Amino acid sequence: MNLKKIRQAAFQTLLAGLLTATSLEVCFGQSASKEAPPRKVARLLWQDNETQSMRWADLERTDSNWSLKPQGIANAPALDPEHQQFSQMQRLGQSLIVGVRDDEDGTLGSGWFAVDSGVSLEEHGDHFHAHYGAAPSIAGLQLDADQGNPAHVYRIGNQVFLANDAKQGFTILGACSADTPKTNPPSAYTAKFHPGGGSHITLAAFEDRYCFATWPDREGENAGRVDIVSIAAKNAESLASFKVKSGGLHGATTNAKRIFFAPSDGVDWVDAGNWKPGTEPTVEHIDLGKDPESGKPYRTGAFENHLHYVLFAYGTGANSKIGMLDARSKDMKLASLALDATEGLALSTPVAFLAANDKHYAWVVHHRRGSNNEEKLTSIELDPNGDGRFDDARIHKQLAIGASKISNHSGMHGIALLADRRTACISMPGDSEIWVVSIYGMEILAKLKVGGTPTKLEAFGARADR
Repeated sequence: MNLKKIRQAAFQTLLAGLLTATSLEVCFGQSASKEAPPRKVARLLWQDNETQSMRWADLERTDSNWSLKPQGIANAPALDPEHQQFSQMQRLGQSLIVGVRDDEDGTLGSGWFAVDSGVSLEEHGDHFHAHYGAAPSIAGLQLDADQGNPAHVYRIGNQVFLANDAKQGFTILGACSADTPKTNPPSAYTAKFHPGGGSHITLAAFEDRYCFATWPDREGENAGRVDIVSIAAKNAESLASFKVKSGGLHGATTNAKRIFFAPSDGVDWVDAGNWKPGTEPTVEHIDLGKDPESGKPYRTGAFENHLHYVLFAYGTGANSKIGMLDARSKDMKLASLALDATEGLALSTPVAFLAANDKHYAWVVHHRRGSNNEEKLTSIELDPNGDGRFDDARIHKQLAIGASKISNHSGMHGIALLADRRTACISMPGDSEIWVVSIYGMEILAKLKVGGTPTKLEAFGARADR
């Protein structure tokens, strides 16, 4: 081969190499710039107070972008937004039990319906994979003129308790077993009514044996009254009635075999574990102090359980506090943490959880009450030194948040912890948004427009690749 041919061959080889390299660069460049497909992080279900409809969307994420595409539930009951309203809702497995009230004392149409989230979980040792195959659907419902206008809805063990205010009693819902007779219309849930309590009823149950049902009267023969009802027997049976220290009961819970009540003065409690039918339980009292201006005793309205502690908010303005009671303690003492709610804001009931860093947190929203002040969220570290006690609780971080849209008992922010336990979603009713917030840094990761008035919120599932 002569020198000219050698040079031509070398040039062709070099040219081919350059073309190959350019082709690879273009290929890799396109691959690098192509965004990975979004992955599902959770399925969110929430109440829309504007339309009185349940909405849902899969929360999806690419590298740094979050998205929600709100949808309705195809076979959901149509409510009249002018006369019917959602009450509380509680999770039961991979479903939600949603309470419904009306403004005609239950005669227009009240009761409950169950939403199957459509999420299924596949266990893998110490974790699970979530599958988002089916869309949410209605798995059972009972809406008619005979359901007593339920307001409070509780999850106790593997059952949901609905307080049927206008019927002076409560309904216990549970998942149907295979041998349960079919109902018409078909339902995946059993429902059993028990008389007990009166008017605006709050409930607390001890194991599967007794339910403590309250009366809200501030004066008269039923002031401070609590009914104890057997829920173990086939037929409902009222076992006893007793009175706590003051009337105006609005709130009850169970922790460590003790029943806690929220009357108009402080917190009262009884020992259900040692109570014997035919006797009257001994009522103990926890003093919360008094308002320095009005002289009225401080009270609370609702409780949150976390481990063996009962948490609640009390006080007003600069005297607002989070109270913590160790339900296992032989000599129960009140521990508290001051949270200045500022003028025009009021503390919500705490939402407590264990994060992925094994720290215990409680989130408290400072809701707007008759003012235009900016609302905020306070994160509390409940057990900073990890000794199992909450008496050294401290403020972790605070975050300015969007607006609520409060009307009576609705329109407040909802909080849902995501399965990674590093992230949570918060509804912003006044801004038609759902925010994604990091738990450790209390940073806003996304503000997602969903329309309407999103309020109570629940998250199902985990990332499918966990």
